Amino acid sequence: MFSRLSGLVLGPVLALALAGCQETTSTAARPRVDAPGVPVSVQSISGAPDQVTTNFASLLGEAAAERKMEIVAGNAPARFRVRGYLTAQPTEDGQTALAFVWDVYDEGKKRAQRVQGESLGRRGGGGDPWSSIDQTIVAKAASDSMDAIASFLVTAPVPDKPAADSAKDKDKAKTKTAAATSGKRS
Repeated sequence: MFSRLSGLVLGPVLALALAGCQETTSTAARPRVDAPGVPVSVQSISGAPDQVTTNFASLLGEAAAERKMEIVAGNAPARFRVRGYLTAQPTEDGQTALAFVWDVYDEGKKRAQRVQGESLGRRGGGGDPWSSIDQTIVAKAASDSMDAIASFLVTAPVPDKPAADSAKDKDKAKTKTAAATSGKRS
């Protein structure tokens, strides 16, 4: 069920802090940040019932669009790929928290950032905390997730050109120089 959503909605979602770091970023009181032009792919969201996951993925896509983030399909080229986990749990004061964790991976498949936070909602009723998760809680968690990811995206350094490309560019430059030099001798 979720695999259909990951390609559509979950692209440049979840990438926070400096690339290459193994830091954890919490979403407390984070301002909204726009992050245009950095392709991100959301690879998975697990831990929640299908209905919550579908709703969360949709709201996550909306939050990404509001922040001008470029979400790409799961198999498309992306600068970052994210994997998320959701859980619902009762709090000590009787409310219900929707907690989220996003691991953001760079192009080399190394974790660049971990983003986590929670959205508090109404008091739980019964033994299943998921029954207390409503649209407001899910929307806040999706928005907080995208704020944290966008903050990471705008601070992540742009990767260097791969060494193979640099070597090809140098070879092309040498060839052009040799051709120009041999042309002058004729």
